[in-house]
Amino acid sequence: MKRDLKFERFYPHPPERVWKALTNPKALAEWYMENDFQPVVGHKFTFHTDPGPGFDGKLTCEVTLVDEPRQLAYTFIGGYMKRQTLVTWTLVPHNGGTLLTLEHTGFTGLTDVAISFIFGYGWQKFLRGLPHVLDRWVGSKF
Repeated sequence: MKRDLKFERFYPHPPERVWKALTNPKALAEWYMENDFQPVVGHKFTFHTDPGPGFDGKLTCEVTLVDEPRQLAYTFIGGYMKRQTLVTWTLVPHNGGTLLTLEHTGFTGLTDVAISFIFGYGWQKFLRGLPHVLDRWVGSKF
C-alpha cells in the first residue's frame, strides 16, 4: 500500500519571493513551524511544533536538493511516521506569479498511509497560510 500527496497553488508573487518564504527560517516559522533550516544540501534540521500523544513535536529533516528558485527537497520523519518521506517544492513562473507544487512522497504501509491523511490536511492548512506571509513581507526583506 502506498500513497503520495500532491498540491498545487498559484501565488501572485514572483518565484524568488516564494522561494524566500520556503527557505528563510524566520519566514518559514511564520507560516509553517519553528525551525533551524538552511537551504544547503546535506543540512540536517528540525521542525518544532506542539507535542501530542505519542509525538514529541519534532520532525527531523535533511536537505537533499537546492535549485534556487526552482526546486527544494528534504527528507521528513518524526512522530508516528517511522519511515523517512520526501518533501519536494517546485516553483514555476506563471502569469506574473508562481505556480507552487508540493509533493510529499514515500508513505508506504497501512500506518503511513493513515498518517498521510493527517499530513494532507496539515499541508492544505499551511498552504492557505503562506499568502499572508507573502503579502505582509511585500516591500520588506525576509
